[in-house]
Amino acid sequence: MIKFGTSGFRGVIGDNFTKENTCKLAYALGALIKKEKITEPIVDIAFDNRFMGEFFAKWAAEVLVAYGVKVNFYTESLPSPALAFMAKKHTFGIVLTASHNPFYYNGIKVFSGGREVPDEYSSKIEKIANSVKYKNIKSVPYESGVESGKITELTRFDEYIKSILSFINKKSIQEYNPKILFNVMHGNATTAIKDICKRLGLKNYEIMKENLDPYFEHGLPAPYLKNLGEQAKRVQKEKFDIGLALDGDSDRITCIDKTGDIYDCNYILTLLYNYFIEAKGYTGGVAHNTAFTNLLSLVCKAHDKPEYISKVGFKHIAEIFLKSDAFIGGETNGIALKDHLLSKDGVLASFLLIDLISHYKKSFKELLTKLEKEYNFKGKVLEFAYPISLTKKAEITDKVFVKKELPLLDKKLISSSYADGAKYVFENGYWGMIRFSGNENVVRIFAEMEDEKACLEQIAKLEDFIGVKVRQ
Repeated sequence: MIKFGTSGFRGVIGDNFTKENTCKLAYALGALIKKEKITEPIVDIAFDNRFMGEFFAKWAAEVLVAYGVKVNFYTESLPSPALAFMAKKHTFGIVLTASHNPFYYNGIKVFSGGREVPDEYSSKIEKIANSVKYKNIKSVPYESGVESGKITELTRFDEYIKSILSFINKKSIQEYNPKILFNVMHGNATTAIKDICKRLGLKNYEIMKENLDPYFEHGLPAPYLKNLGEQAKRVQKEKFDIGLALDGDSDRITCIDKTGDIYDCNYILTLLYNYFIEAKGYTGGVAHNTAFTNLLSLVCKAHDKPEYISKVGFKHIAEIFLKSDAFIGGETNGIALKDHLLSKDGVLASFLLIDLISHYKKSFKELLTKLEKEYNFKGKVLEFAYPISLTKKAEITDKVFVKKELPLLDKKLISSSYADGAKYVFENGYWGMIRFSGNENVVRIFAEMEDEKACLEQIAKLEDFIGVKVRQ
């Protein structure tokens, strides 16, 4: 059964993620292309470093070619945002990836026009894919597709690199010459990072965990707090100016200050938005989901700029980009810049942060502290994910979203809302939130409080409220 979540179709390898389902999804794309009478269709295909990713990608290509679709096939592991960018001018782009999920998962993200396909389109894909019989699906051997010219093998993605470089100031970065510690988490950002650093003339950098490991050290290839201890210690001890961690397919990012303090995109987006408005002369608004720091709202108010709030998932931020003046957007661990892509890009965000600290010649923490003082708001946002069974999910759903029971908290509750998860708003702009993941059987708990201690206390109360303990 093929079912799209918040970001593509994902499943356990050998269970619901199989050759059969991969071919069914590819068939569905071919059928939609034919139905919509698209002339000279081209689909770009790539894969990340997950187990058998290249095999699944080739199986998809073989099916598409059999139904009259030309394929641009990237023969080396490619970041999801790079594929999304390179496929902007073509019919579709698909990446074989399960992003930050465990090593035994794989998945497929489908892009169109520099964004993940919207819900109504993924529903069409699901319907066709789940109705076709696998034995009826045609395919052409990969090698035959290459020989006939129907499959073009590619390795370069220069246009993507040039786009990133167009948003940053090479001169100020060279003058500041920051010492940078990247962490690609055994993912596929290494080639892009090295290429951009070379073009910028940067040599004072190092890349952690760039070796191929499809097991991801038996953990999650995600830039979560618990995965960044080693990098944070190195940043502080070895006097790096900044640490940048990306996930397995390079669209998520977390920042580590020179002090070793770790910051997610609540703070990254806030500082970048202020930087684009204050120093780069941008005039539009910002888009983000419901679980976001109140500091960004204060920045918008101070600059008299609009703030657009979306549901979780970058496909919804993409909709805001298309309908408003928002030029940048983000979620807890992803940043998108409309003039580059309508979906998140960890490689772009990494170099925007390098550009940021180079422009001001100050550390990330120094810039954030300055902003907090300016707006008289001190906050700390934390997020944790908890694996749950379907039975537990039903129990939480009934308690939180059906009966709408309220947690016992030590802060005055101003309001509660259920537009996209359950959000509890306290005094002074602080909040807590419970939300299910759209891609896996986990529930997420978020909170923003005045400091980390208070934040952890509120999260513990929400954990008790829904009865979860084990964090992912």
